[in-house]
Amino acid sequence: MVVGPGRMLRLAAGLLAAALAALLLDWYGQAGPQRLGQRRPFAREPAPGAEATNLFWVVQVSDIHISRFRDPKRVPDFEKFCSETIDIIQPVLVLVTGDLTDAKTKDKLGSEQIEVEWQTYQLILKRSRVMEKTKWIDIKGNHDSFNIPHLDSIQNYYRRYSAWHKDGSFHYVHRTPFGNYSFICVDATLSPGPKRPYNFFGILNMSQMEELSSLATESHHSNQTIWFGHYPTSTIISPSSGIRMVMSSATAYLCGHLHTLGGLMPVLHSRHPQGTLELELGDWMKNRKYRILAFDHDLLSFADLNFEEWPAVLITNPKSLLYSSSTHEPLVKILHSTHIRILVFSPSFITSVKVSIDGVHLGDAHHVSGPLYVLKWNPQNYSEGLHHIDVTVQDAIGKSSTQGHTFAVNENLSLRFGFLSSLILLTDHYILARVLFGLTVLVQITLLLIFRYLRKPTLKGKSQCFVCIF
Repeated sequence: MVVGPGRMLRLAAGLLAAALAALLLDWYGQAGPQRLGQRRPFAREPAPGAEATNLFWVVQVSDIHISRFRDPKRVPDFEKFCSETIDIIQPVLVLVTGDLTDAKTKDKLGSEQIEVEWQTYQLILKRSRVMEKTKWIDIKGNHDSFNIPHLDSIQNYYRRYSAWHKDGSFHYVHRTPFGNYSFICVDATLSPGPKRPYNFFGILNMSQMEELSSLATESHHSNQTIWFGHYPTSTIISPSSGIRMVMSSATAYLCGHLHTLGGLMPVLHSRHPQGTLELELGDWMKNRKYRILAFDHDLLSFADLNFEEWPAVLITNPKSLLYSSSTHEPLVKILHSTHIRILVFSPSFITSVKVSIDGVHLGDAHHVSGPLYVLKWNPQNYSEGLHHIDVTVQDAIGKSSTQGHTFAVNENLSLRFGFLSSLILLTDHYILARVLFGLTVLVQITLLLIFRYLRKPTLKGKSQCFVCIF
C-alpha cells in the first residue's frame, strides 16, 4: 500500500500534536516528586500531639478594590471583616496582597489614583483598630500603581494611607519560641505606573532580582519560608533564571491579581517544578474571599473561605497530600503524630467536631485551647495508600460545616494539580504575548509580500456592470 505525501504529512502532524499534548500534560500537572536537589534534614520530633504547641496561623486577603463609584457594600463588609472576623480568628499576621483600591473612573474606561478611596481604606483600619490586634502587612497591586509618574510623587497614596507605607520588596520574620518563620514580599509593580491596561504584567529588573536572592539567602535559617506578592509568577517578567527559581526554597508563594477569572477558575493553585506551591487567592472585591493559613509543627495547611460563612474549619494534621512537599516539609511527623488536629473558628459556641476517615466515624474531637480541637489516632493504621478524612463541625446556633481532603502517611505518594490551573499559573504569559505579537507582524508582512508579487488581475471580456455604471 502506497501512502501519499498528504497522508504522511497529516500523520506526522498528528504525532507531533500528541507528543506536544503529552509534554504539556506532564509539565503542567506537577505535584509529585519535586525536581529540586536534596531535601532538608527533618527531625521526627516534636510531632503533632494533644498540646497547643508549635502552631500559629495567618490570614490573607487580596484584591479589595475599595471604590468610590461601585458596590456600596464592599466597604462596610471589609470593615466588618477587620473588626469582627479578625477578632474571631485572631491571626498573628494578616497579609493583604495588593489592589487595596480600585483606581478606576466612574465610566470604567479611565484609571487614576483617587485619594478618597485611600482615605476610606485608612479610615477602616483606624476605626476597626485592626493594627492593634495583629500585624497588618498590606502591599501594592497594579491598581494601586495606576498613573503614578514616580514613587516620590504626591499621587503615590500608598506611602501615605497604607499600613506598611514602604515601597519595594522586603523580608518580615515572625519569631516564636519554637523557631523563626520568614515572609518575603515580591514587589513587581511598575514605576512609573502606566494607566490600565498597560500594567497587567509585573516587572523585576536585575537589581531587584539580586535583592530578592539576598532575601532568600537570609531566610535559610528560618523553620519555613512563605513568599507573597500581588502578581502570579506567570505574569511577572524577570531576568534569567527567573522568579520561580529565586523563590525555590519557599514552601509556598501567595498571590492575587487574577481574581477567579470571572468565575471560570474559582480555585487557582499549582506547584512549581522546584516544589514551591503557588496559591492564588480569589478576590474580596466580588467574591469576598479570604484565606487562613497555618503552620502546625512546620506542616503547612490552608483553607480558602467565604466571608461570614461559619464555622471555618482547617485540618492541620494529617495535612492534604495534594499540598504536601517532601522537599520543604517534615512529612515524617504525620507518621509519628499521636492526634488528629483541627482549627475551628466561629462566633458561636462549638457543640461538636466529628471526625471520620474513609467513611468510618472515629469519634468527636475535644477542645484543647483557642481554636484547636484534637482526636487521638494511630497513623500506622493508614500507612498504605490514599485515605480521605472528613470533619463536620456544628455550632450552638445550628450552623454546620464539613471539610475534608485526601491524605497519605507514605511520603512516596503524590497527587497532581489540574491542568488548567497549572497552565494559567506556570505559563510565562509575557512570552506568549511576545510570540503573538511576532506572529501578527509576520502575517502582515507575509500578506504584503504576497500581494506585491502576485500578478495584477485582468478582466476577461466586457463587464456589463462596468459599462452600466460609466
